[in-house]
Amino acid sequence: MTVQILALMHSGGGFRGCMIDGDAYVFFQLSRKGRLRRLKSYDKNMFDDHDHFTAMMAKYMVPSAFIRPPVPIKALNAQELARVYAIIRKKVKAEPETPSSNGASFPGKDQP
Repeated sequence: MTVQILALMHSGGGFRGCMIDGDAYVFFQLSRKGRLRRLKSYDKNMFDDHDHFTAMMAKYMVPSAFIRPPVPIKALNAQELARVYAIIRKKVKAEPETPSSNGASFPGKDQP
């Protein structure tokens, strides 16, 4: 089964994000030492569709952290997440910056 990254942020040398894993949306954290923590799972049946889930979860992750379409990954490790993060950064740099409704800003523009 292919895991897909739906949202990703660089956080303290590691990553925080949301993935699609089978029939669930899963929020996760990967530390800079490679420790994976699954923080919260939501059954996909709880939402009308992908856009509904993204809209509901924007209060937990800034909208610019979400990527569409989700990006499939080979493994849930720092190297693959860095690849996806580069895709998101490129997308954000190409779009005009707008503040999110929760006051958060995308942390990737000035971070490695």
